[in-house]
Amino acid sequence: MTPYATVIDEIRKNQNILIVCHENPDPDAIGAGGALLYYIEETFPSKNVLLASVDSLPQDLFFLGIQKFSSALENIDLNKFDLIIAVDCGELKRTGIPEKLSSIQGKIKIINIDHHSSNQGFADLNIVEIVSSTSEIIFRMFKDQNIQINKKISTCLLTGLTYDTAYFTNSATSKEALEIASELMKTAADIRAIVRHTLKNKTRDTLRLWGEVLNQLHYNSKYQIAVAIIPKDIDIDPDLFNDLKNYYLQYLQEARFIIIIREDALGMLHCSLRTTRDDVNVAKLAERFGGGGHVKSAGFSFPGALEKTNYGWMVK
Repeated sequence: MTPYATVIDEIRKNQNILIVCHENPDPDAIGAGGALLYYIEETFPSKNVLLASVDSLPQDLFFLGIQKFSSALENIDLNKFDLIIAVDCGELKRTGIPEKLSSIQGKIKIINIDHHSSNQGFADLNIVEIVSSTSEIIFRMFKDQNIQINKKISTCLLTGLTYDTAYFTNSATSKEALEIASELMKTAADIRAIVRHTLKNKTRDTLRLWGEVLNQLHYNSKYQIAVAIIPKDIDIDPDLFNDLKNYYLQYLQEARFIIIIREDALGMLHCSLRTTRDDVNVAKLAERFGGGGHVKSAGFSFPGALEKTNYGWMVK
């Protein structure tokens, strides 16, 4: 039995299914997870299925109509489920509940579906393919298993694919990704709604907030690195942060790559790395600090704080 067939067989066999997205879920995590959720809901209406994260469903993605979503993953009793499917999670800690998942390994089947090259293969079944997005993997699985893709499923998948290819502009925009996007549009994926809700949806307050962040931008000409600082007193929500790092700062012409350092109120610094250069692998840098990600997009976190000095910002 192929890995794709095994996933569908496990879904058929089990009654209570939990789909886990990573913390601060982005459109690819929600798109892939939402497509799975809709497939299970519509094909097996008697099953109990839930899509969950430790963080809220981004408002930008409400248009997908996903109702069975919980942002209280850390409070969910995993023992109530027969099958857990993690989507778009390169490692256990990205789920936000690594200890809870570790405690049930060997008792409840865990499936890991992901496209990150740094994936740690933490599940009983690991489907890791280095393609444009996790949504692309879900599409391939549905096609391989002759599963009908309707408008709701195709819109979820195209949402994930467009986001992780930066709207078909980054290096993940392969021939296969474009072919899949075309096929999804043939099954009525609403590309106009996707663009309207996830890209062309910025308010004046959003632009002002970006102005504050851009005012903290520093450039090291020796190493051709751009650094953006977001101290904790700049209250930027995850949706705006994702837009900033994925679609705007990374296109700085002079920079080989960018680092965005975001300070949270809990004493942690979160570093996001982005590049559009073919000769730079930011995942390798992130892995040296306990993080991971893609060749062009990666990140890591560590305890610390930002302090403003006469010479700029200092990490302490």
